[in-house]
Amino acid sequence: MEKLTKFFAHPALMWFWGSLGDALFVVGIVTGALKATIAGFTPISWFLMAIACYVGMIWSVTMRILVHLESKTKSQRG
Repeated sequence: MEKLTKFFAHPALMWFWGSLGDALFVVGIVTGALKATIAGFTPISWFLMAIACYVGMIWSVTMRILVHLESKTKSQRG
């Protein structure tokens, strides 16, 4: 479990999810302005995918806080 937590706490994942969310949000705005669909996805679908990516980014930040607090408690014990 510790390996998985540290993997999700990596700073690159936070940037990955944030950047992907921004890109999907922009695609949603463009498809909404053009009243178009891309690959069968409506603008609301792009916005929902962006929100899911932002949740992933928040999860990554939460894992970083958890790893920091765990390392802090381990250093106080030993």
